[in-house]
Amino acid sequence: MSKIIVSGKTKNVFLQEDGNLQLIFKDDVTGRKGKIDPGANEVLGKISGKGNASLRLSVYFFNLLQKSGLPTHFIEANPGENSMIVKQARSFNLEVICREKAYGSFIRRYGRYIREGAPLPSLVEFTLKDDKRGDPPITEDTIKALQLLTKEEIIFLKQTTRHATALIKEDLAGKGMELIDIKLEFGRSGEQVIIIDEISGDSMRVMQKNRILSPKELCFLVLGN
Repeated sequence: MSKIIVSGKTKNVFLQEDGNLQLIFKDDVTGRKGKIDPGANEVLGKISGKGNASLRLSVYFFNLLQKSGLPTHFIEANPGENSMIVKQARSFNLEVICREKAYGSFIRRYGRYIREGAPLPSLVEFTLKDDKRGDPPITEDTIKALQLLTKEEIIFLKQTTRHATALIKEDLAGKGMELIDIKLEFGRSGEQVIIIDEISGDSMRVMQKNRILSPKELCFLVLGN
């Protein structure tokens, strides 16, 4: 029997008897000041079908990355149950953000120096995965000082994040959409560092016709249903 180990904002995580994890995607959406924002920590409410959209997008993008040789935790999915089976991995408790344009929290921090929408070609930032502290930015030197990652691991995460971002950006551009920024998470499975969590409208901003798409809209435009 599966045992719940994490009840998150947008997913519940269960430990299976075989040691793998089952992720159950929720219809909850996050936002800020009443507006949907995938980078926010506050749950605004629910949108019917949003969990299924996030699951199917994650499957689509994990398959895209795996076909290009990038390591992920994805094993299989059951869209009828809004669930995905993944390898168990020890999270680094960091979020790796790759920005193509200035938006969201970047503008809130640096809006005095840059206009919204200005190019930031594949700028990589690290934040702590810590909701209580607002997921604060953390420098590479601090990551090394706290022994969260080695210098070599930091380089690997940055290179892998940029590679994954380029693949997803190209795929979306081919469908008439523009990737603004994306958040990836990594963990260690045995001796291997892999991409974990999800890759969906909850972890990226995508724009079409100067408008940020909702997770369900993004799913429809990517998958066509």
